[in-house]
Amino acid sequence: MLNFFLKLCFVSILLLPGLDAFQNDEKVTLIVEIEVTKHNNGQIAFALFDAADKFLKIPIRSDAKAVKNNKVIVEFDDIPKGNYSFSYYHDLNSNGELDTNFMGVPKEPYGFSNDQKGGFGPPSFEEAMIRIDKNTRLKLTIK
Repeated sequence: MLNFFLKLCFVSILLLPGLDAFQNDEKVTLIVEIEVTKHNNGQIAFALFDAADKFLKIPIRSDAKAVKNNKVIVEFDDIPKGNYSFSYYHDLNSNGELDTNFMGVPKEPYGFSNDQKGGFGPPSFEEAMIRIDKNTRLKLTIK
C-alpha cells in the first residue's frame, strides 16, 4: 500500500507542471462597449493585436459594427489571457476605410486601447497595451 502511495505522489509531481501550462491556456472574453456622442451613423471598425510587430498591421481579430442608438458593442470570445492593444475608428461613411486628409491625418474619429491617441503618429503597442487575464468589459466614448 505504501508503494502505491509513493507511486501516486511521484506521478502527481510529474503532472503538476502540465496542469499549470493548461491553466495558462485558459480563454477569456473581451467586450468593448463604445458610446458615440456626436454621429449616430456609420460603423465602428475595431482591430485587436497581440504583438508589437503586428500592431496596426495584422490583427488577431477584427470586426465592424453599425452604430445604433449611439452605441456599438464588440465582443471577442475565446482569446488567450495575455497582453493586447486595439485600435478603432468611427467609419462615418461606412466605406471600410479610415478617411484621411492630403497629409494622412485622419478625418474620422479614432482611438486606441489604454486611452491612447498618439502624437505625431499612432502610439506604440506598449503604450496602448492592456492586460487581459479574465473576462473583461471596457467602456469607451468617441466624441
